[in-house]
Amino acid sequence: MANKNHLKKAYSFLLSLVLVLCTLSLPLSASAESYEQKLRDKGFSESYIDSLVQLHKEYPNWEFEAFKTGLDWSAAVSGERSSHRNQIIEKSSDYGEKFYCGCEKCKRGGSYVYQYSGCVSASKWAVEYFMDPRNWLDEKHIFQFQSNEYSPSDTQSGVEAILGYTFMHDSPITYVNTEGDTVTYLTKKGKQLKYAKAIMLAAENSGMSAYYIASRMVKEIGSSKPTATGVCGTKKPFVGMYNFYSIGAGSGAMGGLEFASGYLKTNAKATLYSKYDKSSKKGTGTKTSLSSGQYMSYIGTYGDYYKVRLYSGGYTSGSVGYVLKSKLRTTYFTYGRPWTNPYKCISGGAKYIAASYLKYQNTSYLEKFNVNPASGSLYSHEYMQNVDAVSIEAVSTYNAYKKAGVLSSKHVFYIPVFNNMPGDTSSGSSGGSESGSAASSKPTGLALSGRTTDSISLKWTAVSGASKYYISVENVTKGTSFSKTVSSNKGTLNGLTAGNKYKMKVCAYVNGKWGKYSKAITRKAVPATGKIKTLTSPSSGKIYASWISVTKASGYQLKYARDKKFKNTVANKTFSSSALSYTGKNFTKGVTYYVKVRAYTVVDGKKYYGAWSAVKSVKSK
Repeated sequence: MANKNHLKKAYSFLLSLVLVLCTLSLPLSASAESYEQKLRDKGFSESYIDSLVQLHKEYPNWEFEAFKTGLDWSAAVSGERSSHRNQIIEKSSDYGEKFYCGCEKCKRGGSYVYQYSGCVSASKWAVEYFMDPRNWLDEKHIFQFQSNEYSPSDTQSGVEAILGYTFMHDSPITYVNTEGDTVTYLTKKGKQLKYAKAIMLAAENSGMSAYYIASRMVKEIGSSKPTATGVCGTKKPFVGMYNFYSIGAGSGAMGGLEFASGYLKTNAKATLYSKYDKSSKKGTGTKTSLSSGQYMSYIGTYGDYYKVRLYSGGYTSGSVGYVLKSKLRTTYFTYGRPWTNPYKCISGGAKYIAASYLKYQNTSYLEKFNVNPASGSLYSHEYMQNVDAVSIEAVSTYNAYKKAGVLSSKHVFYIPVFNNMPGDTSSGSSGGSESGSAASSKPTGLALSGRTTDSISLKWTAVSGASKYYISVENVTKGTSFSKTVSSNKGTLNGLTAGNKYKMKVCAYVNGKWGKYSKAITRKAVPATGKIKTLTSPSSGKIYASWISVTKASGYQLKYARDKKFKNTVANKTFSSSALSYTGKNFTKGVTYYVKVRAYTVVDGKKYYGAWSAVKSVKSK
């Protein structure tokens, strides 16, 4: 009986073990299938599935929701292009002719019509390309579909990462006030306030994402110095006015400052006084009669009066004086306007954007392409005109999350889905079934083919059927990133900073889909590899060396040794950029010496070296 009990226990243990092993093994294959079905159940069509499954594998905490527009794809594209002026793109060497609209209104006499600030109308192909969500389902660009609502995971360090090397990075708010004086913004407690902290406060008070606010500001006015019209504070008649978001700047940056000033004007006949008497609290001095509808920019408040600067059509600056508040229209003194300092603008602008967009256009994508019929303003009420704006901003958000260490945290993405979407996402030709699948081929052999102090050239093995390639570049030194699209299996990245490290990878566009990235490589922008031209021993104890000139080099370093590995270096010489040869003396007769050369460049007092040349040898006479 005891033996039978032992046998039963052993059998039960083995059966349990088998069941456990089966339980552990089944979900590994079933989970992928069940997740694909989960995406289908949410409303994603087949052409979305592969990319989202891949992202889910890499970031299991990310959640993808299908935003079903109910719109026909072809109709949506036509709606967005109802006026070609609404969809513009920068005329840049990064884009080919297919990105620019060539219709008779957008191209005249063989030249493209510039619609705004170096931008021309985008072609139908370009609108389809940037508008098709499936083109942007990678770990960086997908952030254009993230909700812009406030997130407690946003951090001030992440905001600083977005601000990067703009004038706002790690800087207190210093600005020009309405009187033309440069001052530093102070809180009620008399403390300085950094831009990043101001953005964090604006996010909390508005319900907007801090990373979204920072990305928007960088896109609109980001530069190393506050010289842009919307942030310099010196543009008459709007001295001391700020608009970091370019709200209301559809007709130009000055229009954005007019928005920031609150469209102040007389609502009846009024009097402009040249002075204000503090004791009587009344306007005095020279009087100037103003007609109803006279526009002016706010300068300050003095009792019952506003100090203002008049202006006329074309923003021509006029007289400065004092006008009774009761005679002025202040209907648009909302959201903290007039924005007379950067903090008021950052805070009030965030609230304005939240009130205008957060309910129905709660992603950057929907702000650019309003394809939400519930908004009541289909294909209009769009925050920006540039078709590529949201794809660029998405990368900034990605970088901020990565640097802040919260990239793998929970993030929710609302991705639009249209009816009758094309299978080929590169052309967007409407109709047909969705047969596109992610390109399985990825480039191999990514390698350096050349470099200078401000450029890096790359090459890789061509991918069969690829129509173009996308080079993703991360400046590891600065924490910034950019990209470039090329038509062949090579490309040169220009405008780099000497000594900075750049991490680069490339993917191919095949059959209407972007494939997987190649293995990344990291290189510095430094002078090209040195090359010895001539090496001889012209006479007893002398060695003559000459070398090839390296573009943009600040100078050269030449080394001599008695061995190939340069363990016994006998001479180390440094030369200016103009020196391309040198004759060394007092070398031991009959001894073989090994020589190599490299170029260097000087940036901010620091030397950055290129690679050593191939080693050459010569026997001293």
